[in-house]
Amino acid sequence: MKRYLLTISLLYCFFLAYPQKSADVGIRIGAAVYWGDLENVDYAKEITPLYGLLGRWNFNKRMSVRGQLISGNLKSSGTFPGVNLAEPAFHLNYNDINNIPYELYLRKSDDSYSFFRSVQTFEAIFEFNFMDYKMGSTTKDRFTPFLSLGIGGFFSRSPRQGTLVLIPQVESVLLPYHNLYRPYLNNNLNKTNDTDALAPIVPMGFGIKYNLTKRLGACVELCVRKTFTDNIDNLKDPKRYQNVDLINGSYPDEFTSSFLVNNDWYASLHLSLHWQVWQDRGICKVNDKKVKKSAF
Repeated sequence: MKRYLLTISLLYCFFLAYPQKSADVGIRIGAAVYWGDLENVDYAKEITPLYGLLGRWNFNKRMSVRGQLISGNLKSSGTFPGVNLAEPAFHLNYNDINNIPYELYLRKSDDSYSFFRSVQTFEAIFEFNFMDYKMGSTTKDRFTPFLSLGIGGFFSRSPRQGTLVLIPQVESVLLPYHNLYRPYLNNNLNKTNDTDALAPIVPMGFGIKYNLTKRLGACVELCVRKTFTDNIDNLKDPKRYQNVDLINGSYPDEFTSSFLVNNDWYASLHLSLHWQVWQDRGICKVNDKKVKKSAF
C-alpha cells in the first residue's frame, strides 16, 4: 500500500513538475529563396533577406508553440519558354478608334523572365524537441534539435516590376512598328506583374536551439513553405499561357484545381535570438528542491 501511495505521489509530482512552462520573445533574421514554375534558375543568385519577430510559449521540455511575423522579399530570374513576354520599360501608349487609351509592349526576343515581390507572413507553429530543453538552463537541457510544423497567412504585394505576359495576337495598327502586343489582363484588369497574392501557407522546418546565458537563447532553423497561391512568380496557372487557343487567339480559362496543385514554394534559413520573459515557479518539492529558484 505504501509503495502504491509513493508511486501515485511521484506521478503526481511528475505531472506537476514536467510542464515547466515558460515564455520568450525574440527577433529573427535570415534569407529566402523561391522555387516554382521558372526554369533554369540560378538559386545561389536569387537569395533575398527576411526579418521578423517571434513569441514562444513553452509547455514543457519537449513541446512549445510559436507565433511569428516575418517580412522581406522574394525574387527570381530564369526562363519561361513558349510565351509572349515583355519588360515594363519597353512600351508605348496608344488610343484606339474610340479614343480609349491602352498600352502596347514590345515582345522580347528570348524566354528570359524575372520577378520581384514583397512578402509578409503571420505563422503559428508547433515545435517538438528531440531532447529535453529548458529555456534558461546553462548546464543540463540547454541544447536540442527540433521539428516544426504550422499554418499561417501569406501576403505578397506586386510592385509592378518584372516580366509580364502578353496576349497571343500581335497588334498591327501601328505601322511600321512590329512585334507590338497588348498585355494580358485578368478579370480585374490587372497585368500579370500587377496582381497581389493572399493565401494560406504551411511552414515545415528543422532547427537547433541553444541557450547562450540564463536568459538568452539562440536558434537556427531551415524551413520550407507550401503556399496555396500560384502567383508568387506572377504566373498564375502558367501552363495555360503555353497552350493558346489558336482559333480564338486567347488563353484557356484558369484551372479550377490550381489552388491545391500549384508549384510555388519558398524556403528560408533563419537565425533567431530569444529572451526569456517568464518562467513558472510552481514545481513539486519532492521532485526537485531547487526548482523554486526564480529565473529572474
